[in-house]
Amino acid sequence: MGKTTVGITCDIKGKFFESEKFYSEKILQAGGVPFYLPMATTKKDILSLVDKIDAIVISGSRDIDPALYGQKKIEKINPLDATRTTSEILYIDSMKRRKKKILGICGGMQLINVCLGGTLLQDIESIVSEALNHKDGANHSITIERKSLLNKIIKKEKIRVKSYHHQAVDRISSSLKPCAKSFDKIIEGIESADGNILGVQWHPELSNTKFDFEIFRWLTR
Repeated sequence: MGKTTVGITCDIKGKFFESEKFYSEKILQAGGVPFYLPMATTKKDILSLVDKIDAIVISGSRDIDPALYGQKKIEKINPLDATRTTSEILYIDSMKRRKKKILGICGGMQLINVCLGGTLLQDIESIVSEALNHKDGANHSITIERKSLLNKIIKKEKIRVKSYHHQAVDRISSSLKPCAKSFDKIIEGIESADGNILGVQWHPELSNTKFDFEIFRWLTR
């Protein structure tokens, strides 16, 4: 059997592109073959691309338009990218229908939840007064649900991670379940019952820990 081909959603320039190169490095180290995916926005183009990959990383980037989950924008929303969001929603839907693995990282996790009917906290600080600092690389501990997919992958129930987000999953999709939380109850991981979808709020591609690497090993198996 050949190596697992993994598509990666991405920008084509700017600060997000600079960080997205780390995804391909981890996928190669895990034994997969990475491909950066174009921002296709038609079902025909998306389907032709999805047929050529075995798994996908929905990478984090900009905020998600609150209109997609039935809310109005608050002041603290960061710049949006409608083209990229549209493209990633089509990728998520097509990969899910084909029962192929989907890994959502940071904003990618949030978009998976929105795509499947969930909602977000638009700005953690504004809404959750007792929340930890989840921005700027803040280091904090999270608890993993026992017997969850994530628990089986990393074989740990508590880990420390760095966060770079100001939004978070609020109401979780009925198609998903939370698998990790920080002690302020912010959802740090989500997964599907069939084991094909995993989302993490932190950035395993920026870490050298064994447990983070195991996430990419799962993706490429």
